[in-house]
Amino acid sequence: TSDSAVVTEPLVRFLGKSVRVLEGSAKRNAPVDTGRLRASIVAGVEGLAGYVWTPVFYAPYQEHGTRPHFPPIDALQPWARRHGFPEGRSGGFLVARAIARRGTRAHPFFRPAVQQNAAVLEGLLATAATEIEKGLAGGK
Repeated sequence: TSDSAVVTEPLVRFLGKSVRVLEGSAKRNAPVDTGRLRASIVAGVEGLAGYVWTPVFYAPYQEHGTRPHFPPIDALQPWARRHGFPEGRSGGFLVARAIARRGTRAHPFFRPAVQQNAAVLEGLLATAATEIEKGLAGGK
């Protein structure tokens, strides 16, 4: 086994385990209305880079919240209807007006996943470091 593989193989294992832990935690933390956000969270490893992400366009707004702004009424109407607001555009308007006044509250799910699993990630990294040390020492 080359020195390169001695280092990269444990790191790739570390990344794979780490992103799976973070993916599960982010999914548990994600706010749920229709389940689309939670279902869209994925993890993977490419080379020596691990990622946990979602393609859902509104994920950053859930994670960080928003300042007051006036969102499109038609986009809010399905949410408003599911949450008991009046039918038609009036429900969407009421929600849009509240967002225009207060913004939206943050519902973090990625950041807490990292915080909740810091000790687990440190343990996985320590295991990878031990494997690398042993490999570089000739497996002793």
